[in-house]
Amino acid sequence: MLKTTKQITLNGQSMIGEVQVVSLSANIPSDTGVGNISQYVQNAELYEANKVQVRKDTAEFTAKVYEIEDQLAAEKV
Repeated sequence: MLKTTKQITLNGQSMIGEVQVVSLSANIPSDTGVGNISQYVQNAELYEANKVQVRKDTAEFTAKVYEIEDQLAAEKV
């Protein structure tokens, strides 16, 4: 028996100038609509020096994930 699932993947990068500081990814299975967010600091020195901006970017990414989760929930109603 074949079982398939549809999943939405969202990727983002927090950039300082042309340098990627943090890599962000989220997977949202359409059957549950509940996402899983991961982040990886790629440049700790730039992260430390730019925490405010990087955290703002991370919050914006998280908000986008929540928006997709909410859209999926609305489709189920």
